[in-house]
Amino acid sequence: MTYKRQAGKSTREMANQRRNSALWVAGIGMGILVVVTLFAQNAKALGISGVGILALLVFVHVFGDFIEGQVGRKIKLEKQAIRGARAEEEVGELLDELPDDEYYVLHDIESPYGNIDHIVFAKNRGIFLLETKAHGGEVEIEGNTLFLNGELPEKNFVAQALQNSYWLRDKISEVVGSKPWITPVIVFTNAFVPPTKPIKGVYVVNKKYLLPLVRRTNRPNSTLTKVWEVRENIENELS
Repeated sequence: MTYKRQAGKSTREMANQRRNSALWVAGIGMGILVVVTLFAQNAKALGISGVGILALLVFVHVFGDFIEGQVGRKIKLEKQAIRGARAEEEVGELLDELPDDEYYVLHDIESPYGNIDHIVFAKNRGIFLLETKAHGGEVEIEGNTLFLNGELPEKNFVAQALQNSYWLRDKISEVVGSKPWITPVIVFTNAFVPPTKPIKGVYVVNKKYLLPLVRRTNRPNSTLTKVWEVRENIENELS
């Protein structure tokens, strides 16, 4: 298969940015604390009164806690990004098992609604848009709502997949002249996902059921045939 970006590349870059941000905050914070501490230690020589010294000491304590909290939050976000990148890489490795003469795979495509993790063009089978999630635990579906460990996830995964699907459909139509059907799929690499019907047309599966889904047989149509013929042009349009 041919693709320009590696699975998880932008998420890895995000993790690096978050780590650098944590280091920057820690460095600036420590610098300020050192300066304020020196002021407190030399308060009398600088003519600072007892009340001023107390204020400096309180500032050092409060600001130190603030910096520690900020750095801890950024490190947590970095770890989340690393888990997300690993999940995208796992799914990328699964997709590498698909034969080149029937499947064309793209990874890490930028869109206005957040990067699309993977796109699979399946000859005579369809177009699949995959959003990969590294969350653990258990997925539950109630009506048209997805719950993760009994709670709503941090963002609406279904809405994200649908928005990206509509955007991808419109981008492809600019190349082929008609709007193809896009099958959006949310893939959990770690969470348990019970057998379930699609939510608003969005499939929700565990990674072990992903390949059977994209291998399913659909009837070919003229739009899908055209998409397959110009798949590299579509890749260029999306890059």
